Amino acid sequence: MQRAVSPLWGGALTTAALCACAPLSLELGPVPITLQSLIVCLAGALAGGAGVFGVLGWMALAALGLPVLAGMKGGLLAMGGFSAGFLIALPIAARLAMRWESGSGWRRTLGLMLACHGLLLALGGAVIAFRGGDVAALAMLLPGAVAKSLAAAAVLTLVRRRLP
Repeated sequence: MQRAVSPLWGGALTTAALCACAPLSLELGPVPITLQSLIVCLAGALAGGAGVFGVLGWMALAALGLPVLAGMKGGLLAMGGFSAGFLIALPIAARLAMRWESGSGWRRTLGLMLACHGLLLALGGAVIAFRGGDVAALAMLLPGAVAKSLAAAAVLTLVRRRLP
């Protein structure tokens, strides 16, 4: 399927957008609230495999210590905390978002974006539980996950109208 963003630019734009969101986070619970899951979902849907590689490239930059994670953090120690499950889930969510097709209706698109965010919450919650954290605190992330799913569905619906 033809994607809205070319493979040449898809990965680079995804990595750049994820890096740009690093300073935009709210530290309210065991993990920060960020816009990065929204970008990951849009990257997978719009750029396909290049978006997934962009997510992996961003994670590589974080592993090298660049301050590209939420709160301008970087390095393996920052990646290994309560957020580890979410970080593991991000490229998987981008891959799941690749199931979006330009002919998809609004409801199907929203369902897919909700599934992507549900995957992030499930894997993120599993790691928090494994590490002995407060999984109930994930309830604070639910409204944001729904809002970001709605935003992603709205963007993809607008993009769909522009595609041939």
